[in-house]
Parts: sequence; structure tokens; C-alpha cells
Amino acid sequence: MKTKIGLILLIVFAAVLLANCSQPVVSAQNSNAASLAMQITSTPLVEDQSRIGSTNGVFIMGILIVLITTTPILLYKKKK
Repeated sequence: MKTKIGLILLIVFAAVLLANCSQPVVSAQNSNAASLAMQITSTPLVEDQSRIGSTNGVFIMGILIVLITTTPILLYKKKK
């Protein structure tokens, strides 16, 4: 029983390996098939929207996280 399962797994593995390693006929005829699909475009320039040293948003989010986590703890301790 174990040899049948092992043989089936080996056949499936070999079939998947052969299916992935075989080259399609269309791309086998043209060795530059990958280069034909690529287009050369320049990267658009993006203006920097952030200011160096500006951490106001991070600071506010930190305060909110601290309030969200400590408020239930303080309320739970007051009920005891």
C-alpha cells in the first residue's frame, strides 16, 4: 500500500516537473520573447510630500494607541 502511494507521488512529481520545465513552442522559436514584452519607460518624478523631522502624525497615533490600551485597564481596576 505504501509503495503504491509513493509511486503515485513520484509520478505526480515527475509530471509537474516536466510540465514546468518544458518550453512552449512559441517561445522556443523566439529566444528574445521576454525582451519583446518589455517596454522601456522612464520613472515619473514624484514630489516629496513629507518634511524632514515632521513626526506629528506618529506622535498623535502613539497617544491614541496608549489611550486605547490603558483606558480599559484603568476602568477594569476601578470596578474591583
